[in-house]
Amino acid sequence: MQALLHQAVTLHNQGRLAEAERFYQQALTVDPNLMDARHMLGVLKAQQGRPGEAYDLIAPVVAANPRDGLALANFGNVLNALARYEEALSAYGRSLAINPHYPPAWLAQGNVQQLVLRYGAALESYNRFLGFDPHSAEAWNNRGMALQHLGRLEDALESYGRAQALDPTLAQAFLNRGLCHLLMQDFASGLPLLEWRKQMPEPIEARTYPQPLWTGTQDIRGKILFAYIEQGLGDTIQYYRYLRFALERGARVILSIPDQLIALFKNAAPQVELIGWGQVPPQFDFHIPLASIALAAGTGLETIPVAAYYLIAERQRVAQWKDKLGGHGFRIGIAWQGNQQVMGSEGKSFPVAALEGIARLPGVRLIGLQKNAGSEQLDDLPPGMAVERYDFDEGPDAFLDSAAMMMHCDLVITADTAPAHLAGALGVPAWVALKHVPDWRWFLGRADSPWYPSLRLFRQAATGDWASVFRAMEAALTARRP
Repeated sequence: MQALLHQAVTLHNQGRLAEAERFYQQALTVDPNLMDARHMLGVLKAQQGRPGEAYDLIAPVVAANPRDGLALANFGNVLNALARYEEALSAYGRSLAINPHYPPAWLAQGNVQQLVLRYGAALESYNRFLGFDPHSAEAWNNRGMALQHLGRLEDALESYGRAQALDPTLAQAFLNRGLCHLLMQDFASGLPLLEWRKQMPEPIEARTYPQPLWTGTQDIRGKILFAYIEQGLGDTIQYYRYLRFALERGARVILSIPDQLIALFKNAAPQVELIGWGQVPPQFDFHIPLASIALAAGTGLETIPVAAYYLIAERQRVAQWKDKLGGHGFRIGIAWQGNQQVMGSEGKSFPVAALEGIARLPGVRLIGLQKNAGSEQLDDLPPGMAVERYDFDEGPDAFLDSAAMMMHCDLVITADTAPAHLAGALGVPAWVALKHVPDWRWFLGRADSPWYPSLRLFRQAATGDWASVFRAMEAALTARRP
């Protein structure tokens, strides 16, 4: 039995997981209570991306021996993979109380603390880890992220710089440093580093072609420029404005965007030729990711292309929603949750119940603009709070109804998600609720947006403090309405 376990561990350490799994299983067939075999097979299952099976294997190990610090640390990793973050932190804490000299547990604990917005605690965990291993580029990078979320931007830049020096191939450190510079409104330093997103292990969409990448220096008059979006729906809306830069230089522009946005962008200004996600025109001379045109254009804070609006809602649909919504009351469209699966989404969304005070203002009507995930919150509103629910955007096209509905709203209140960009691109008055240190495009310490003249920004006073945001909104609404 011990020979089987030894052989399994040897194969496991060599990365021969399928073979190691067979030996672990054989050892457990001989002795189902062999905890070391259960533990290591659980670790193997986790490495294979099977956290449910890993949990079933390791949970009995830590129950049988609650003083097994290594098993507790690995159990924390499994719970993290299952998104059971508080339980993961409990496991890490117990592990480190037993053995505070196990560096991987400090690093893993810091990563989960960041996920649940405990940035100060995460910073301490990273510092403890780096006390053992000061040459970990990953840890310096993650430490920089914690510092950035704490608003210590110069310290964050220094930490990212340490990561870059230790591992010049760590794309995440270069990208994070760029995002930090952009948050500081330093476009000259930030935009070139933003190009490191293409080197990420799993970029949203990385494209390479025989035709040259347009850098803004080549003459494109009379040429075909193929542009494509490789980020989210909100990014598509935000960066669309940059196509004007190429059109003004005489190019014919063909843009590949998510299929569900094509109908919305048919009414965009300026108009370009649109094709679906992943499609490629049969002929073109240059190509460029849409977000990279900002760099090609030499964008600075004062040269962000801005217009009162550049998207136009469908006229017929606008008329239909006028009849559905009616003209009574002070109509506020609301969207409170973005895509929680996107990296960096932590802390951006607010609970719809945070709007309870605004909902109670005389004459206010809250009109739900939330689709899919997050809509379930409407089934459990505080007593007396009402949000109007409509069927909208039910077909294959995104935001057509949302755009028309917004045109009949006196105001839109939204989290940092695609509807914020939609409202801004339509020129609809909108208030955006922002986390304490937000995504770079909203910068710091300002109530306006240089991207969208119709937007007003409301910021958390501290991490997680949505109450202050909505008290400020309620006061502003009370002051502006007779």
